[in-house]
Amino acid sequence: MKPFHFEQPARSGPATGNSNTSYSSGSKSSGGLQPLTPLSTTRPLGQFGNSAPRRRPWLPTIIVAMALVISLVVLLISGGLNLLPFAHSSGSSSQPAGAGPTSNIIGHVFFLSSGQVNVSTSQGIADQVQVDLSKVPPPAPGKAYYAWLQSDNTVESQSILLGKLSLSQGTAHLFYKGDPQHTNLLAIASRFLVTEEDASTTPTVPSLDRSTWRYLAVIPNTPDPRDSEHHYSLLDHLRHLLALDPTLQKLGLPGGLDIWLFRNGQKILEWAGAARDDWNHGSPDLMHRQFIRILDYLDGIEFLGTDVPPGSPVLVDPHIGRVGLLQFDANQQPPGYLHHIGIHLEGVVQSPGSTREQEALAQQINQALNKVQTLYQQIRQEAIQLVHMSNSQLRQPQALALLDTLVKQAQDAFVGQFDPQTGELQDGVTQIHYAIERLATLDVTPLNASSAAQ
Repeated sequence: MKPFHFEQPARSGPATGNSNTSYSSGSKSSGGLQPLTPLSTTRPLGQFGNSAPRRRPWLPTIIVAMALVISLVVLLISGGLNLLPFAHSSGSSSQPAGAGPTSNIIGHVFFLSSGQVNVSTSQGIADQVQVDLSKVPPPAPGKAYYAWLQSDNTVESQSILLGKLSLSQGTAHLFYKGDPQHTNLLAIASRFLVTEEDASTTPTVPSLDRSTWRYLAVIPNTPDPRDSEHHYSLLDHLRHLLALDPTLQKLGLPGGLDIWLFRNGQKILEWAGAARDDWNHGSPDLMHRQFIRILDYLDGIEFLGTDVPPGSPVLVDPHIGRVGLLQFDANQQPPGYLHHIGIHLEGVVQSPGSTREQEALAQQINQALNKVQTLYQQIRQEAIQLVHMSNSQLRQPQALALLDTLVKQAQDAFVGQFDPQTGELQDGVTQIHYAIERLATLDVTPLNASSAAQ
């Protein structure tokens, strides 16, 4: 598969190898990686049509010097994103066998996140489900509709009962809050099924009589024939983003690429604000430590080289700090988060069975990643200048002006940039985070009785 390429930041020379208790100077490779392909659309992320999940919002509290202002902004973003629609046109491609034509899409299934997360598991990510259906006829007398989530294996699939569907004028809405363990449902399931069964007895598994199967949605698991190396499918790409990425898993970083971009972008904003607070308190030593932490997460501790002074201590968890946000070499291992996410976005676009809406959303996320990457590259250059200043230099107004610029850019990169013309916040890690989750949207179509019985 041909990956997306990001423009390579200017470096002072390569540094590789294992992380240690301090950094040594070194040279970094140079070269020109191409930026991601520009998009023809300029719509803010998430503005699509007229169907949207009613999300249960979550954003961790951002503890920075401007905590109150930024927290209010983030809450406004969360509330707005929860109402952003996701369009599904009748031209959506590839439906599973047995499903009706794409013009017969009667609703959608959305994966949501409760936010009950920790760094050691994928729990709390894609651990909830919302079902929105329309044009559903009433069930037969004495019958009821039951919604199920099923694993990939169609022969011996495991099924999770999401609940009984209640109809109101042909529409049905169901929210499944997940299990007590906040299990990542996308990691274990890729199929949605509605059966029509006895209303008086709740079934434990879907009926074995396939003539009772009414509606179906599937995330395609067909390998991409153009991906000669990995043979990834659309399902694989979505899981790498939202559940489990093999490269990160080997490093002990579960949960997928999206959550780590979100976490690390948030930490960079936190450290930037803390450095500004340290300037107010006349603490240049503490400021230096914040700049080192920021560069740890931007570069990855194995690629710092001369970005920090020789002998600087490792001030982040070296386990988490192994993967940076930025990419400095086309064959870098592990790849930077922005570059790695871009690879899987291209995979979504190329995969058999991806819909036009998924492809359009992937392209919008790609454009947002480009903007965020530019901001983080600028933050990196400013952090390098600041970390190499002496304590007396850091106390000067020139250093404060540079630090204020860094803080503003860290806020724009994570929270998003305010557009005075539209009054909206656009193209930040926060918006990318929610948009990536919306990639895992399933189109629900009726099952033909004859096809379901096969």
